[in-house]
Formats: sequence, C-alpha cells, structure tokens
Amino acid sequence: MTNEQIIQWCLYNLKQYGFYLLVSITAVFAPINSTIITVFILILSDLILGVYAAMKRGEEITSAGLRRTISKLFVYEMVVLTSFLGETYLLGGILPVVKLVAGVIGITEIKSILENSGDITGLNFKTVIKRLGSKNDK
Repeated sequence: MTNEQIIQWCLYNLKQYGFYLLVSITAVFAPINSTIITVFILILSDLILGVYAAMKRGEEITSAGLRRTISKLFVYEMVVLTSFLGETYLLGGILPVVKLVAGVIGITEIKSILENSGDITGLNFKTVIKRLGSKNDK
C-alpha cells in the first residue's frame, strides 16, 4: 500500500465511523428531541423580539449581543443534554431533571419574551397578568 492509499483508507473509515457516531448520538438523545427544539425556539423568539425591541428603542444592534445569544443557545442546549444523561444514566429516571431544567430555562426565556413584547407594544405584561389574576380572585 502506498501512502496515498493509506490516507484514503483512513479518511474512508473516519467518514464511516463519524456517521455511526452521529447516528448513535441522535438515537441516545431522541427522547428529548422536543425539549431541545422547544429551547431553541424560545431562544430564537427571544432574539427576534429582543432585536425588534432594541430597534424600537433606538439602540444599536451589535455583534456582541448576537454573540451572547449564540453562547446562551449553546449553554442551554448543553445543560439540557447533560441533565438528560444524568437523569437517565445516573439517577435512573427517579427525578425528572430534564423537565425541571427545561422549566427553568422556559420561564427565563418567556419572561424575557414578555419584557421585549412590552417594549414593542407599550403594554406592561406583568400588570396585565396581575389584573387577570385579581379578576379571577373575585
């Protein structure tokens, strides 16, 4: 075998094993597919509304702000993935860690989305929610 043939053989095997690894990882995380997508959509919604609210306030849109969103996306998704691994393989499913973590992330993002929506529409959603709550008490 020549050096070129050895390199081609190695590259072929790397592609094959890379494909098998990707399929395996996808299969492991398939049960939380909807959670991963939901976290992504919440972060994307927060980004879109945040940019729109900043434009409405006359603020400059910087790459640093977008970089923070990319970092947040990466961190939140990694937290969801690692909590799934911990819940499944360390705790045996005794404690719903993924739901707790996703719930905290979801509440954080929804709060930010409501704040951005308030900046866009001029409505204070905290006040609206409190008023709705007080009407239900009567």
